[in-house]
Amino acid sequence: MFKMLDKILHSKLFWFTKNREIKLLIIIGVLYRIFIMCFYQDGNIFPDSWGFISLGDQMLDFDLKWYTGERSPGYPLLYFFAFGSLTLTLLFQFGIGVITSVFWYKTLLNLNFNIKNSFWIVLFLESFIHVFLYESSFLVETLALFLISVVFYILTNAYLEKRSLKKEVLLSFLLGYLVLVKPFFIYIPFIIYGFSLLKNFKFSNFLSQKIIILVFPLIAYLGWSYVNKINTGYFVSTTYYGLNISQNCVYFAEKGPKEYQWISDSYVKHREISIKQKEDVAMTIWRSYASGDFDYKCYNFADLSNELGKYGKATIAENPKDYFEQVVTKSWFDFWKIFGKEVFKPFRVDFVDSIMNKVWFVQKMILLSFKLSFLILMPFYLFKFLRDRKLTNELMIVVIVFATSVLQGLVTYGTNSKYSFPFEYLMIIVVLLFVKRYIRFSKFLNKILE
Repeated sequence: MFKMLDKILHSKLFWFTKNREIKLLIIIGVLYRIFIMCFYQDGNIFPDSWGFISLGDQMLDFDLKWYTGERSPGYPLLYFFAFGSLTLTLLFQFGIGVITSVFWYKTLLNLNFNIKNSFWIVLFLESFIHVFLYESSFLVETLALFLISVVFYILTNAYLEKRSLKKEVLLSFLLGYLVLVKPFFIYIPFIIYGFSLLKNFKFSNFLSQKIIILVFPLIAYLGWSYVNKINTGYFVSTTYYGLNISQNCVYFAEKGPKEYQWISDSYVKHREISIKQKEDVAMTIWRSYASGDFDYKCYNFADLSNELGKYGKATIAENPKDYFEQVVTKSWFDFWKIFGKEVFKPFRVDFVDSIMNKVWFVQKMILLSFKLSFLILMPFYLFKFLRDRKLTNELMIVVIVFATSVLQGLVTYGTNSKYSFPFEYLMIIVVLLFVKRYIRFSKFLNKILE
C-alpha cells in the first residue's frame, strides 16, 4: 500500500507541484470525500438553492431580461460552467474544497507554522463534518470559503509590505468575484485598502496602486445593481434587500408607522404563531409573505420587497433602542453560533448517521470553544495595535471578522451563523497563533505548534 502511495506521489498526476504535503492533502481530501459520499449520496437542496438554480438556467439561455434580481450571479456561474448539471456542480464543489485545503496549508506556512504542523492543522480543519455538508449543498458557502481562503493567502504573503501590480489585479478580481457570490462582502476590499493606507500613512497613498483592489468589487456590485435596475426598477444588489431589512424588526414589528400597518399586522400575527409553534422567529416575515396576506396589494416581489424595506427603515428609525437591542443580543450573538449538521439531510445508513451525530457534537463543542477564544482575543489584538502601532496578519483577520459580525447583525436577522462559516478556519488559526506565540506555560503545546 505504501509502495502504491509512493508511486502515486511521484507520478505525472502531480505535475503542478513537487511538494509532498500538498500531494498528500489532495489525495486524502479526495479519498475522504469519496468515502463519506458512499453514505451520503444526495445533494442538499435548500429553499435558497432554487433561486441560484433559476438564475443559472437563465444564464444558460444567455437571457437575463426580466430577471427579478433575487440572487447575484457569482454562485450560479458554477452551475453555468457545469452545463446545468447538479451532479457536476457538486463535483466542482468537492474539487474546490480540496483546492481550498491547499491554500489553508500555504497560509499556515506564511504565518510561520512549520511544514509538519501546517499539514496536520489542515487535516484538522478539513475534518469538520459541516465543511463537507456545505460542499454537498447548492449554497454559496463553499465557493465563498474558497475565495476568502485565496484572498487571505495573498494577504498573509507580505501583502502590505510588497507592491506588485499583478497581485493587486489578481486580488481585485478575486474580491470582485466574491462580491458577485455574496454582495454583502463589498466592505472587505475597503478594509484591506484601509490597512494598506495605514501601513505607511501619507495622503499621497490614497491614490497609490493599492486602490486597484477596489476596482473589480465596485464594478461587480454596481454593475449587477444596474442590471437589477433595468429589470426591476430598483438599484439594489438583490431584491431581497428590503425584505432582509424588515427581518430586523421582528421583535418590535407592531411599533412601525401607521401607514405600514398592513405589514405590521400580518408580521405580528405570524410572529406570535412562530413563537407558539416554536419555529424560527427570524423567518417570520417570510411566512407572512408566503401566507398571501399581502396579495391584495397586487405587488410583484420586487415592489413588495421595496415596501418592506421602507417599512423596516421607518420602524428602525422610530425604535433605535429596540433595534440595537435586537442587533446585539440576537443578530450579532447568532453570528458566533454554528450552522451545522442538524439542518442538513441525515446520512443514508442509520448507524453511520448516529456515529456522525456523536462526532459532530464533539466537533461542535471544539469549534465553539475556538470561536469563543477568538472572541475573547479580539480586544487583546486591538489593544496590542494601539500600544505597538504595528499592523499584523492577526489584526487584519480580527478586524475583518469583527466587521463581518457587526455588519451582518445590522443588515439582517436570520441564519446569521452562516455568515461566520467562511471565517471559522481563520478564527482557529488566530487562536493557535496566540498559543504558539504567547502561552509559554505549556511547553508540550508550544512544541507541537513550533
